[in-house]
Amino acid sequence: MSTRLRLDDTAWTQDGCPVWLEGRSDRSAVLCLEPSGERIDLAPDCSIRAGVGYGGGDFTLHGRDLVFVPRGGALSRKRPGEAAKAIWPRFGASASPAISPDGAWVLCIHSLDDLDVIALAPTDGSRWPVDLVRGADFYMQPTWHPDGTRIAWVEWDHPSMPWDGARLMVAELDPEKGRILSPRQVAGATDRPVLQPTWSPDGRQLAWIESDGTSYRLQCVGLGNDLPRTLHISDGLLPPAWIQGIRVLAWNGPHRLWVLDSKNGEGRVLDIDLDGTVREIDPGPYRAFSQISAHPSGGQFLAIACAPDLPDRVVRWDGAWHEIAKSFPSTGGLLPDGRPVSWKDGQADVHGMLFTPKGASRPSAGWPLLVNVHGGPTSARTASFSPDTCFFTDLGWAVLEVNYRGSTGYGERYRQALAGRWGELDTFDCCQGARAMVSQGIADPSRMAIKGGSSGGFTVLNALADHPGLFRAGISNYGVTDLVQLELTTHKFESRYLHSLVAPYPKEIDLYRSRSPVNRGASIRDPLAVFQGADDKVVPPDQAERIVEALKQAGIPHHYRVFDGEGHGWRRSETIQAYYQDLDAFLTKHVS
Repeated sequence: MSTRLRLDDTAWTQDGCPVWLEGRSDRSAVLCLEPSGERIDLAPDCSIRAGVGYGGGDFTLHGRDLVFVPRGGALSRKRPGEAAKAIWPRFGASASPAISPDGAWVLCIHSLDDLDVIALAPTDGSRWPVDLVRGADFYMQPTWHPDGTRIAWVEWDHPSMPWDGARLMVAELDPEKGRILSPRQVAGATDRPVLQPTWSPDGRQLAWIESDGTSYRLQCVGLGNDLPRTLHISDGLLPPAWIQGIRVLAWNGPHRLWVLDSKNGEGRVLDIDLDGTVREIDPGPYRAFSQISAHPSGGQFLAIACAPDLPDRVVRWDGAWHEIAKSFPSTGGLLPDGRPVSWKDGQADVHGMLFTPKGASRPSAGWPLLVNVHGGPTSARTASFSPDTCFFTDLGWAVLEVNYRGSTGYGERYRQALAGRWGELDTFDCCQGARAMVSQGIADPSRMAIKGGSSGGFTVLNALADHPGLFRAGISNYGVTDLVQLELTTHKFESRYLHSLVAPYPKEIDLYRSRSPVNRGASIRDPLAVFQGADDKVVPPDQAERIVEALKQAGIPHHYRVFDGEGHGWRRSETIQAYYQDLDAFLTKHVS
């Protein structure tokens, strides 16, 4: 598990060679598959990782020229046979580079001292970059029109998160003078999120994903026509934009789109004509898809694909599926079966994914059950491959991934249900999910544990405090323990997030305190393992240390480990190996 490669993005060279971003422990590289079958590292002396917010939008290509963000460095350009050259001054953070069709200019999201802009610079680095678009709090997904005379982008302002509301903007551009002309809003609103503006290859159409307040729509508008057409409606079209560079659309020529969609946690790829005709592509062995990119000449695409029992692959589709790269060279152990599940809370359905060891018989008393709580909290667990899930199913556990109300993939109303109720509704849904698995004979009630990271750790701590004895043990990875401290110290992207999840601050400071697990640590009675990154800027180590101190004062069995050199999540192979060794020992002691 610690040797797994991360597959994070896909692209093509102009001459049609597949390209992907591959993470190896704490280094990421852009690889290209040549026609000869040789795999070339396009920037072998660099580790590639963009630095705006949670990352993403790490690189782009023009022909064989690579423009990328080196880890902790300035936006750079790497031409074949030449050393990488910085084309951006080394200050602030950059992401989502987009090169003009003629290769002369690059757009980039740039963030410095809490000021975000879309900046423009020549790709040869001959001029200082200029702030092309500014005034909004946040930007993402800048994209060039094929004729190079206009651009589109997404922007939004506090207190919204991008999945709450955003604006799709279009403007004409004079790159020589470094300014935009006639900017106008095409779609979106403060309560209508939008995602991924994408020009057709002939430049006559602009497509994007937009909320209608209930579901999500694939929209398309022709130039000179202010009336968008709806091509497809679904509850699963718009993933939350936690990172830059998310792609769910790709044009297949001027009249068709490939679209990544999901239904009940199961991914699918749709082929949609501009007349609204929808065809579903046979998914083959895969049940989750991300980061689609179209071949420059059309007719085929790349994506990252997987299934619960099939590790991540970079795949090419040209009427059939072909595997380009694998995150694991091989797999062993009891890989899981996965299926959607749901249970009732009154009239409401709550959803999740249940994973069980493939080919293994269910014990008469039921499986030992891990309730795994996703982060965000605006995220979701799908029918994708998870090394973490495999760790537990390999040990004979069932894993319930709870997509509590507030998760994405089930429509806008389901996602919005958590507003003002974070710390209550998520906790309730996770505990009820565990009870539902017991009542269905799936889980052994005497052998259940709950685990989560970040906001999922917050839910774990609340579940142990509010429902002692339901779980034999809990695991919190860099979990939120103090909402007041989080409100005061969190980064710009999430600095108003809690106002919608909990309540306005500081007006409702007492509510923040009452929902904070650190103030209820004395109520925890079940053993708890706490893991923390020493360099975590999102949930600083002090949050973990304070809950551990409360456990010490109450005499609760616990395990605490801080990983040096890690932030908000584990990247290093040695960290991942040590983490799972600790988990195995902890669960053997307290649950087996």
